Amino acid sequence: MSNQSHFISKAKTFRLHFKLSESDIDYLLVEKEIKYRGLELGSRTLTLELAEAYPLIYGIEYCDFKKEETGIPDFDDLPQVTKDYILNHPKDSGNKAGTKGTKNMSSYVIRAIKNYSVGHEFLNVDILNLLPPPLNQATSITWKNGLLKGLVKSTNRFKEYKDDREETKRGMIYTLVKPVTPELLEKALKNIEKG
Repeated sequence: MSNQSHFISKAKTFRLHFKLSESDIDYLLVEKEIKYRGLELGSRTLTLELAEAYPLIYGIEYCDFKKEETGIPDFDDLPQVTKDYILNHPKDSGNKAGTKGTKNMSSYVIRAIKNYSVGHEFLNVDILNLLPPPLNQATSITWKNGLLKGLVKSTNRFKEYKDDREETKRGMIYTLVKPVTPELLEKALKNIEKG
């Protein structure tokens, strides 16, 4: 087994142990602007940046993660941000939203942006990539209705980005103007659990 195959296999084992989806991993890596989804299927290449960043989700350095004897850590030994995400993450909701989940898209969006601070700027595609299937295939987010109303504002500026096929696209930059309150997050998580 090559080093890359070994890493991917171990990464998948860790991810599944904590019942995280590939989209959940993307969310936990969003600060580093690194994507994980597609690595296990072979549609994404394992880069040094990803290899170094991924184990940190579990509080493990890359040089230790690649060792055969390094096992899955106890929940209590995980970094606080990972523990918080897992605890606030509805059981089994990360893998697929399903067709019923499409009516709760705004709730999944709330979950994706919950840690963003006021003033944080992003593109719709940044959020869509964090959503579970089939929501991650959408092309836009309706920011003016339901739970999302008043949270986000368009900056009227654009930014170029590369899509999954490495084609250059242009997207509107949005900014968070109100924080996601604990009450709003709780309401969103309840909607997700209900399906």
